[in-house]
Amino acid sequence: MSQHSKEQVLARFRDIVVGPTRFATIAAVFELGIPAQLKAAGSDGMHIKQLSAVTGVGAHNLAQLLELPVKEGLLARDGAGHYRLDGLGLLDHEDLARITPWLDLIKEVCLRQVYHLTESARTGRVIALKELFNVEGIFYSNMDKMPAQHAVWAKAMAQVTGLVDPWLFSQLDFAQDARVLDLAGNTGQGAILAHKYHPGKGLRVDCLDLPEKESEAVAAFKAAGLDGVCSFIGGDAFQPLPTGYDVIMIKHFLDMWDRQNAVKILTNAYEALPAGGTLYAVHLVFPEAGGSGVEEFFPAYFLACTMAQGGPQTSATYASWIAEAGFAIKSITEQDTTAFPADTVPVHSIICATKAA
Repeated sequence: MSQHSKEQVLARFRDIVVGPTRFATIAAVFELGIPAQLKAAGSDGMHIKQLSAVTGVGAHNLAQLLELPVKEGLLARDGAGHYRLDGLGLLDHEDLARITPWLDLIKEVCLRQVYHLTESARTGRVIALKELFNVEGIFYSNMDKMPAQHAVWAKAMAQVTGLVDPWLFSQLDFAQDARVLDLAGNTGQGAILAHKYHPGKGLRVDCLDLPEKESEAVAAFKAAGLDGVCSFIGGDAFQPLPTGYDVIMIKHFLDMWDRQNAVKILTNAYEALPAGGTLYAVHLVFPEAGGSGVEEFFPAYFLACTMAQGGPQTSATYASWIAEAGFAIKSITEQDTTAFPADTVPVHSIICATKAA
């Protein structure tokens, strides 16, 4: 028997079906600059006619848009039609800088694209890219053809990594003078952060990614003063990897692939490491403790908007894939969601594994 009543199930469906319009309404309120206007107005707030004048939206239409944020306690309204900040007034600049990139990401990269979710899941192709932008393949290899989407994606991902990286790199343990390969390291930020969070270790960190990432990575190393200890290697995670490294990091990459592809990447890492070498795998997870936004966002994001495969797994599933590639699991560390802001959507785990000596 279900643990829920029929009424509870129906109420959940009500919340589900109005999700897109709830999002669109709140996003529009931010795009119109209403929170900023009300913050500047202070405790006196602004009348609907004043807000109408500064936003260029008719008073009737604007009042319609403001019903939801009032209902949700984000704004307050008195009987005379004056609005002021309510819950939004509790958020500081740092909070808003964390939240607003997600509004842009969902609007630009997800909202239209998820219309094609069913077909993308069925075919294994990102149908939205062809239908909306006339491009084939996956989102990440077509960003130059979608500059607006790339810009908002990059800003949101910078926010995510800025929030997660201090935790992530504090969990990693590098031996003195270790040689580290940052596999699928994009434009080299992982290599730079390894030095930032592990100073004095004498690390040599190389970033391996597709050749087109080289110029940006090399520029980043130079700007960080690390061009002598970090380098870029053009390559492909699905091909044999260079050897001579003590540690291979795979960050934010395994979750882009299904089991077969992920195990192939992991097997390549295993074969490249020496006996006793270490793997650090960092990926999105469905947290064991629950209570996150991972399930609500990432399956649709990966299947309809970016890859048409992949998505988060449990830590146990990732561990089984890593073991299948030959590694021995040493430790699993999940991100403690209570230590992060309540609006945080992604949750990660770090698996440390070794190649048997």
